[in-house]
Amino acid sequence: MSRSNQISRRLFLKQAAATLALPAFIPHLCSAAPTEVVRHASFGASGMAGADLSAIASHPKVKLVCVADVDLSRTADIKKRFPDCRIYQDWRELLDKEHKNLDSVNVSTPDHMHAPIGMSAMQLGLHVYGQKPLTHDVYESRKLAEYAAEKKLITQMGIQVHSAAPYRAAVATIHAGAIGKVKEVHTWSSKKWGDPAPRPEKMDAIPASLN
Repeated sequence: MSRSNQISRRLFLKQAAATLALPAFIPHLCSAAPTEVVRHASFGASGMAGADLSAIASHPKVKLVCVADVDLSRTADIKKRFPDCRIYQDWRELLDKEHKNLDSVNVSTPDHMHAPIGMSAMQLGLHVYGQKPLTHDVYESRKLAEYAAEKKLITQMGIQVHSAAPYRAAVATIHAGAIGKVKEVHTWSSKKWGDPAPRPEKMDAIPASLN
Protein backbone atom coordinates (compact mmCIF):
# COMPACT_ATOMS: atom_id res chain seq x y z
CA MET A 1 0.00 0.00 0.00
CA SER A 2 1.43 3.41 -0.96
CA ARG A 3 1.88 6.23 1.54
CA SER A 4 -0.62 8.37 -0.43
CA ASN A 5 -3.29 5.69 -0.02
CA GLN A 6 -2.57 5.42 3.71
CA ILE A 7 -2.99 9.18 4.11
CA SER A 8 -6.21 9.14 2.10
CA ARG A 9 -7.66 6.37 4.27
CA ARG A 10 -6.66 8.11 7.48
CA LEU A 11 -8.24 11.33 6.23
CA PHE A 12 -11.35 9.45 5.17
CA LEU A 13 -11.80 7.80 8.56
CA LYS A 14 -11.28 11.10 10.34
CA GLN A 15 -13.79 12.93 8.14
CA ALA A 16 -16.31 10.08 8.22
CA ALA A 17 -16.22 9.94 12.02
CA ALA A 18 -16.74 13.68 12.26
CA THR A 19 -19.54 13.65 9.70
CA LEU A 20 -21.46 10.72 11.17
CA ALA A 21 -21.26 12.10 14.71
CA LEU A 22 -23.19 15.26 13.87
CA PRO A 23 -27.01 15.31 13.76
CA ALA A 24 -28.43 16.47 10.45
CA PHE A 25 -30.52 19.30 11.84
CA ILE A 26 -30.20 20.39 15.46
CA PRO A 27 -29.35 24.10 15.54
CA HIS A 28 -26.82 25.48 18.03
CA LEU A 29 -25.88 22.08 19.49
CA CYS A 30 -22.20 22.41 18.66
CA SER A 31 -21.90 25.67 20.60
CA ALA A 32 -24.72 25.23 23.08
CA ALA A 33 -24.27 25.07 26.81
CA PRO A 34 -24.72 21.51 28.21
CA THR A 35 -28.06 22.46 29.78
CA GLU A 36 -29.50 24.19 26.71
CA VAL A 37 -32.58 22.61 25.11
CA VAL A 38 -33.67 23.27 21.55
CA ARG A 39 -37.42 23.99 21.56
CA HIS A 40 -39.03 22.60 18.46
CA ALA A 41 -42.40 22.65 16.65
CA SER A 42 -43.71 20.47 13.84
CA PHE A 43 -46.08 21.50 11.07
CA GLY A 44 -47.72 18.18 10.37
CA ALA A 45 -48.32 15.33 12.82
CA SER A 46 -48.15 12.04 10.90
CA GLY A 47 -46.83 10.48 7.73
CA MET A 48 -43.64 12.27 6.65
CA ALA A 49 -44.14 14.80 9.44
CA GLY A 50 -44.34 11.99 11.97
CA ALA A 51 -41.04 10.58 10.76
CA ASP A 52 -39.40 14.01 10.80
CA LEU A 53 -40.53 15.07 14.25
CA SER A 54 -39.72 11.64 15.70
CA ALA A 55 -36.16 11.81 14.38
CA ILE A 56 -35.62 15.38 15.55
CA ALA A 57 -37.26 14.89 18.96
CA SER A 58 -35.20 11.76 19.57
CA HIS A 59 -32.18 13.96 20.25
CA PRO A 60 -31.68 14.37 24.02
CA LYS A 61 -31.34 18.16 23.71
CA VAL A 62 -34.58 18.67 21.76
CA LYS A 63 -38.01 19.28 23.26
CA LEU A 64 -41.12 19.02 21.08
CA VAL A 65 -43.18 21.99 22.25
CA CYS A 66 -46.13 22.02 19.84
CA VAL A 67 -47.56 20.54 16.65
CA ALA A 68 -50.04 21.87 14.07
CA ASP A 69 -52.16 19.67 11.81
CA VAL A 70 -55.40 20.45 9.98
CA ASP A 71 -56.70 16.98 10.89
CA LEU A 72 -56.81 16.52 14.65
CA SER A 73 -57.31 12.76 14.29
CA ARG A 74 -53.64 12.62 13.25
CA THR A 75 -52.45 14.12 16.52
CA ALA A 76 -53.63 11.41 18.96
CA ASP A 77 -50.37 9.49 18.77
CA ILE A 78 -48.40 12.69 19.36
CA LYS A 79 -50.24 13.36 22.60
CA LYS A 80 -49.50 9.82 23.79
CA ARG A 81 -45.81 10.06 23.03
CA PHE A 82 -45.36 13.72 24.04
CA PRO A 83 -47.97 14.46 26.73
CA ASP A 84 -46.77 18.05 27.26
CA CYS A 85 -46.91 18.90 23.55
CA ARG A 86 -49.52 21.55 22.66
CA ILE A 87 -51.73 20.86 19.62
CA TYR A 88 -52.99 23.40 17.08
CA GLN A 89 -55.16 23.01 14.01
CA ASP A 90 -54.09 26.31 12.38
CA TRP A 91 -50.35 26.78 11.72
CA ARG A 92 -50.75 30.56 11.88
CA GLU A 93 -52.17 30.35 15.38
CA LEU A 94 -49.24 28.18 16.45
CA LEU A 95 -46.74 30.76 15.23
CA ASP A 96 -48.67 33.66 16.75
CA LYS A 97 -48.88 32.06 20.17
CA GLU A 98 -45.72 29.99 20.36
CA HIS A 99 -42.92 31.63 18.36
CA LYS A 100 -41.30 33.11 21.48
CA ASN A 101 -41.19 29.61 22.99
CA LEU A 102 -39.45 28.07 19.97
CA ASP A 103 -36.02 27.79 18.37
CA SER A 104 -36.74 25.64 15.32
CA VAL A 105 -39.50 24.02 13.26
CA ASN A 106 -39.96 21.34 10.64
CA VAL A 107 -42.36 22.03 7.76
CA SER A 108 -43.67 18.62 6.67
CA THR A 109 -47.13 19.49 5.38
CA PRO A 110 -48.49 18.85 1.87
CA ASP A 111 -46.22 20.44 -0.73
CA HIS A 112 -48.09 23.65 -1.54
CA MET A 113 -47.64 25.04 2.00
CA HIS A 114 -43.90 24.47 2.39
CA ALA A 115 -42.80 27.96 1.30
CA PRO A 116 -45.50 30.04 3.09
CA ILE A 117 -45.00 28.27 6.43
CA GLY A 118 -41.23 28.19 6.07
CA MET A 119 -40.96 31.91 5.33
CA SER A 120 -43.43 32.81 8.09
CA ALA A 121 -41.37 30.84 10.59
CA MET A 122 -38.09 32.42 9.46
CA GLN A 123 -39.60 35.91 9.71
CA LEU A 124 -40.09 35.14 13.40
CA GLY A 125 -36.45 34.15 13.76
CA LEU A 126 -36.93 30.38 13.71
CA HIS A 127 -34.58 27.86 12.10
CA VAL A 128 -36.33 25.66 9.53
CA TYR A 129 -36.13 22.06 8.36
CA GLY A 130 -38.29 22.00 5.21
CA GLN A 131 -39.42 18.88 3.43
CA LYS A 132 -38.98 18.48 -0.29
CA PRO A 133 -40.09 19.87 -2.62
CA LEU A 134 -38.82 22.92 -0.76
CA THR A 135 -41.07 25.32 -2.69
CA HIS A 136 -43.60 25.59 -5.50
CA ASP A 137 -41.19 27.39 -7.84
CA VAL A 138 -37.69 28.83 -8.20
CA TYR A 139 -38.76 32.31 -7.10
CA GLU A 140 -39.92 31.02 -3.72
CA SER A 141 -36.70 29.02 -3.30
CA ARG A 142 -34.58 32.09 -3.95
CA LYS A 143 -36.56 34.20 -1.51
CA LEU A 144 -36.20 31.60 1.24
CA ALA A 145 -32.47 31.25 0.60
CA GLU A 146 -31.92 35.02 0.54
CA TYR A 147 -33.84 35.57 3.74
CA ALA A 148 -32.11 32.73 5.58
CA ALA A 149 -28.69 34.08 4.55
CA GLU A 150 -29.60 37.65 5.51
CA LYS A 151 -30.86 36.65 8.96
CA LYS A 152 -28.18 33.95 9.45
CA LEU A 153 -30.80 31.25 10.04
CA ILE A 154 -30.02 27.53 9.88
CA THR A 155 -32.02 25.68 7.24
CA GLN A 156 -32.06 22.23 5.69
CA MET A 157 -34.19 20.54 3.04
CA GLY A 158 -35.34 17.06 3.94
CA ILE A 159 -34.31 14.47 1.36
CA GLN A 160 -34.90 10.92 2.54
CA VAL A 161 -31.81 8.88 3.41
CA HIS A 162 -29.32 11.56 2.31
CA SER A 163 -28.63 12.30 5.97
CA ALA A 164 -28.29 8.60 6.77
CA ALA A 165 -24.91 7.13 7.70
CA PRO A 166 -24.16 5.23 4.43
CA TYR A 167 -24.74 8.29 2.24
CA ARG A 168 -22.72 10.58 4.49
CA ALA A 169 -19.93 8.02 4.61
CA ALA A 170 -19.92 7.89 0.80
CA VAL A 171 -19.57 11.67 0.61
CA ALA A 172 -16.74 11.59 3.16
CA THR A 173 -15.02 8.85 1.12
CA ILE A 174 -15.09 10.94 -2.05
CA HIS A 175 -14.03 14.14 -0.27
CA ALA A 176 -11.08 12.29 1.24
CA GLY A 177 -9.93 11.21 -2.21
CA ALA A 178 -10.01 7.54 -1.28
CA ILE A 179 -11.07 6.50 -4.80
CA GLY A 180 -9.21 9.23 -6.64
CA LYS A 181 -10.71 12.03 -8.71
CA VAL A 182 -14.28 11.33 -9.79
CA LYS A 183 -14.66 12.19 -13.47
CA GLU A 184 -18.00 10.64 -14.32
CA VAL A 185 -21.08 9.37 -12.46
CA HIS A 186 -23.92 7.20 -13.77
CA THR A 187 -27.18 7.05 -11.84
CA TRP A 188 -30.72 5.88 -12.51
CA SER A 189 -34.08 5.19 -10.90
CA SER A 190 -36.56 2.50 -11.85
CA LYS A 191 -39.37 4.02 -9.81
CA LYS A 192 -42.62 4.73 -11.63
CA TRP A 193 -44.34 7.88 -10.38
CA GLY A 194 -48.04 8.50 -9.99
CA ASP A 195 -51.10 6.42 -9.25
CA PRO A 196 -52.32 4.41 -12.28
CA ALA A 197 -55.78 3.93 -10.75
CA PRO A 198 -58.66 5.97 -12.26
CA ARG A 199 -59.97 9.01 -10.42
CA PRO A 200 -62.62 8.26 -7.77
CA GLU A 201 -66.19 8.57 -9.02
CA LYS A 202 -67.59 9.65 -5.66
CA MET A 203 -66.83 12.18 -2.94
CA ASP A 204 -66.31 11.16 0.67
CA ALA A 205 -67.79 13.14 3.52
CA ILE A 206 -65.39 15.58 5.15
CA PRO A 207 -64.21 14.13 8.47
CA ALA A 208 -65.32 16.06 11.54
CA SER A 209 -61.70 16.22 12.67
CA LEU A 210 -60.55 18.03 9.49
CA ASN A 211 -60.59 21.82 9.20
